[in-house]
Amino acid sequence: MVIKESKVKLSIAKKCRVLGVNRSSYYKWLNKKPYKIDENAEAEIIKTYHKYKGTYGRERITQAMRNSGIVINHKKVYRIMSKLGLKAIIRKKWSIRKYIKENVACNILNREFKTDEPFKKLTCDVTEMKRVNNNRYYLFSVMDLYNNAIICASMSEHNDWGLVAKGLEKIPCQSEKILLHSDQGPQFTSKAYHELTEQKNIVLSMSRVGNCYDNAVKESFFGHFKEEFYVYYNPKTQEELYQNVGDFIEYYNNDRIQMRFKMSPNQYLKKNNIQTGFL
Repeated sequence: MVIKESKVKLSIAKKCRVLGVNRSSYYKWLNKKPYKIDENAEAEIIKTYHKYKGTYGRERITQAMRNSGIVINHKKVYRIMSKLGLKAIIRKKWSIRKYIKENVACNILNREFKTDEPFKKLTCDVTEMKRVNNNRYYLFSVMDLYNNAIICASMSEHNDWGLVAKGLEKIPCQSEKILLHSDQGPQFTSKAYHELTEQKNIVLSMSRVGNCYDNAVKESFFGHFKEEFYVYYNPKTQEELYQNVGDFIEYYNNDRIQMRFKMSPNQYLKKNNIQTGFL
């Protein structure tokens, strides 16, 4: 501004040198086009806001207007929206669940996935099945690491404590302690889970956070289960899904060969003259 209005008869280059201003910066400023805001900016903002059902905030409204050829700054949009009381519909923000230290068990299993006695080391987890009629379904199951048999399972449309409780209820209370390993999912760190397992004389073990290998046997089971299940079945209803899952688990326990034993889990039990009241 000083250089432009100066009446001193010097060249622009000398004026810039005297004032310590870069000449290219001066010409850039001089040729800068005045910032223009559409006179109907307020109306356009209201129109855009309602067009997208209030789901757009200032940044998306700014971009939508620019895409329509309206030059506007997001700060201006913010000021107008504040003036009009327009706020974007904010989706629910997921908060990081803080674990209660007392509810997180140590990794007692420590990847020792073999045992010489049945019903001494168990592992459990939840997996999501393919949707049926656009509905989600979850499978919870418990595996005995002695013979890799599924000793109990449950299904639900909700991945919650109710799903896990329904499965655990099938495990009878024991006189001797047994180890049950899981990840640190919300169902397994809940107070209800700890109370129920304590009643059944179960000692808890949990994988470290973000380490699927700590429960590799169960992860492997679910991987094979979902690959093979849909070769045999194509359930169209919830009733069919539940029945098919039960049938497949029965097949898995009684007929499907485990390469570790060269026979099925229950055939391995019979070979060792062991009887259980499970699946």
